[in-house]
Amino acid sequence: MTPAQHAIEEALLELDRLKKVLHRLKSKQISSDDHRRTAKATALTWFHTHRPAVAAIASDESLQGLDRIYQDLISYSARATVRTRYVSLMRAGRANLIQFQTQHALELSGTSTRAALNHDDVPTFKPVVSDSKMQAILVRRWNECVATIGAGAPLSATVMMGGLLEALLLARINKLPDKSVVLNARTAPKDPKSHKVLDIRDWMLRSYIDVAHELKWISTSAKDVGVVLRDYRNYIHPQKEYSHGIVLTLEDANILWEVAKSIIRQLLIATA
Repeated sequence: MTPAQHAIEEALLELDRLKKVLHRLKSKQISSDDHRRTAKATALTWFHTHRPAVAAIASDESLQGLDRIYQDLISYSARATVRTRYVSLMRAGRANLIQFQTQHALELSGTSTRAALNHDDVPTFKPVVSDSKMQAILVRRWNECVATIGAGAPLSATVMMGGLLEALLLARINKLPDKSVVLNARTAPKDPKSHKVLDIRDWMLRSYIDVAHELKWISTSAKDVGVVLRDYRNYIHPQKEYSHGIVLTLEDANILWEVAKSIIRQLLIATA
């Protein structure tokens, strides 16, 4: 894990811890010195410890939103402030941190942005897939992802990315001589009625990603942004796009493609 990656993960944990501490309080206002000091310490840790590590891979402009949130946290801690304002601020802080992870997935993983954006060469899938026919299918899917992005078709590209990831994650599982470690994983999906783990071939992308992270095949950042890819992929359904009012852009697809490539490379490296 890179220093910037570690800093973001720690910042998320600290906001969660502060939220739990304040949630246990019965009073509507946070007025005790101890709790206000805890809130202030959380904010100062961002500025003095985490921000320098994150700033090494991002511009000051991209950190302005997070900086304002932690500045507000310091301001709240200087006086008695209603708990709901703290909760709202911590929710916004968590959302901003996760958004930063998504938008800077490559930099957080230590990959050069310029090199990665220009690196669409097909990797060798042999470490995960031994069958030559399946290797050829995955190569075609990779090339179709590149082609659809190049053609300005972001939704089609995102659907192709999801399919490629599902196939590769399933292949990684099938490579295991003993699949009990997968079937016994805490995040393995279960049938709601029988409570038995679903057939691996029936899993959805999120379950593949969750189990891959639990087994340490992919990083926490890759897991978090991989879920974003899953959510965007769902907009293949016109009604969902209509009801959510979200239109997938080419810029979105480019970011998601970097995310998909990062997950794929982690899988290939972990297996090699």
